[in-house]
Amino acid sequence: MSTQFPETFDPATQEGNAWDVLPVGEYVAQIVEASIQQPNSGDGYHLALTWKIIKGDYEGRQVWQRITYLHSSEQAQTIGRKTLKDLCDALGVNEQVKDAEVFLFKPVRIRLGIERDKQGVYPDKNRISRILPLEAKSEEPAKPVAATKVASAAKTSKPAPAGPAPWHAKR
Repeated sequence: MSTQFPETFDPATQEGNAWDVLPVGEYVAQIVEASIQQPNSGDGYHLALTWKIIKGDYEGRQVWQRITYLHSSEQAQTIGRKTLKDLCDALGVNEQVKDAEVFLFKPVRIRLGIERDKQGVYPDKNRISRILPLEAKSEEPAKPVAATKVASAAKTSKPAPAGPAPWHAKR
């Protein structure tokens, strides 16, 4: 085994990796890797996903997500299963899922946020907050009845008292 490079490497002429978080927003992406994993704690299972942005200024960038679907914490399991349901709906997967490969290479919209470490030890990272179908569903137009109720409620309600807003009041 050799310790010699086949050619000289000059770090001054190279560009390093930039792991900046992506801006908050919606992106068109697809899952390029999917696997079922057990966490280090050994408690339950999650679906580990690698998403790749496929359109726009950040095309080619990747985002990672873990969706817990089996866990001793009922709350963690419920949240994970709701996210898994959203994933299935966005991808048009209507059958029972036995293999994670069914999620691969189907474009959807993902909504990204930024997760900050409360202790300040780890750098910020992107977090997928929503998984949506590629084509947005048309919203139903607002019903005039609802607008009428709001307008009539506004007429009968008392005006706000004058003075500073409660959150500006000195205590």
